[in-house]
Amino acid sequence: MTYAETLRFLMGLLDADLRPRSVGRETHLRRVDRLLARLGRPERDLRTVLVAGTKGKGSTAAMLAAVEQAGGRRVGLYVKPHLLDYRERIRVDGRLVGEAELVDLVQQARPHVEAGSSDPEGTPTYFEVSVALALLYFHRHAVDLAILEVGLGGRLDATNVCDPLLSVITPISYDHVDRLGRTLSAIAREKGGIMRAARPVVIAPQPAEVEETLRTMCAEADARLVRVADRARWSTGRMSPAGQTVHLRSRQDYGSLRLPLVGRHQALNAATAVVAAEALAPAGFALWPEAVRQGLETLRWPGRVEVVRQRPTVIVDVAHNVASMQALRDALLEVWPGRRIILVFGMVATHDHEGPTAVIAPLADVAIVTLPHHIQPLPARRLAETVRQYTPQVEVLEDRAAAVDRALALAREEDVICITGSFYLAGDARAHLLAGDARASMLGDAEEVAVGNAKGKSSPSPSA
Repeated sequence: MTYAETLRFLMGLLDADLRPRSVGRETHLRRVDRLLARLGRPERDLRTVLVAGTKGKGSTAAMLAAVEQAGGRRVGLYVKPHLLDYRERIRVDGRLVGEAELVDLVQQARPHVEAGSSDPEGTPTYFEVSVALALLYFHRHAVDLAILEVGLGGRLDATNVCDPLLSVITPISYDHVDRLGRTLSAIAREKGGIMRAARPVVIAPQPAEVEETLRTMCAEADARLVRVADRARWSTGRMSPAGQTVHLRSRQDYGSLRLPLVGRHQALNAATAVVAAEALAPAGFALWPEAVRQGLETLRWPGRVEVVRQRPTVIVDVAHNVASMQALRDALLEVWPGRRIILVFGMVATHDHEGPTAVIAPLADVAIVTLPHHIQPLPARRLAETVRQYTPQVEVLEDRAAAVDRALALAREEDVICITGSFYLAGDARAHLLAGDARASMLGDAEEVAVGNAKGKSSPSPSA
């Protein structure tokens, strides 16, 4: 089996996700549970952390992994989706799973995946198989800690087959309302399903309705509630296109830290990650201030208000829901005030597009609407109809590279081009912009994403 054949097998599972399956979302966990049983239960030997939420869960998971690795641990990190290469989803100590290793993992798992066709719940999905591959890989590498970003919801997400030492819930807002519920309380019920009895659950600041629901769930589950707002104090200093300074105090005063990410929301993510690291300490993961500093300051996390070109300034961002689009909007207004903005915008059909469009489109002087590379892209002309309610000049170019090139042709040196709406659009645009050395640059960034060179390890200097 070649690497190309491996990717075709995985993508084939993604196509299969569109086929009818057993009625009821409760079948999800049974499918991945059967698969892991066939694979020898790798998850049972792992010490895990689950990170759920609507906004910031990937960044928070990456920050926590960075801090723990800087503390000398061998850390597995599973995130999704990816920007350019499937391997970005699975890494140990910041290194992406190698091509040959991924081939071997899939060869081991494939007969057990295909055996699921005879199960009542059907064959495992692309996302369920991805989680199983990550857990199998972490088991092979005997990681000290495996940190997994939860996918859709939490209660019935494939990652919830684990028995986490710690659960983390980042800010919750409206997203996937057709699957998770149409009220914040209902959505919180789904995401709060990762709690475990007698284990800590770290909760970032939440809307009042969410806060009340999560408190009730903690009491019902006999979980130990740890509120970030009770434990930590943080403030942001100067913000620039290269990042920001954050002063953070929790159980210890960590002083002023250099966080190489743009946006005040990232300071909250950092505080949440540090409180989570402190909550892990009683389980044998002692925390030192230098690990916090080194982990956060060496963090690289592409596609998050990331400047990939200057003059004009070109930013790629993976925002795709209202909350993440609000964070992007706020960062644009703070760091690049008064600039003319050209928006390159594309979304997938499984996300609400009207809410995010209402947030970001009013900032744009020009919008170029395009089509993300996804099995269910939102038709560009349909998205353009909504964008025209807010933006004076709107063009439609379904070809992603052509859309980026058109934005560059329209831009003056002092303008800002913002490319957003989907992981898939951000990843493709980033690769296109970085041109000849794009792939090498992207993979080099991804291999450093969570950890930099934390604690002098030998690590090289991410989609739903």
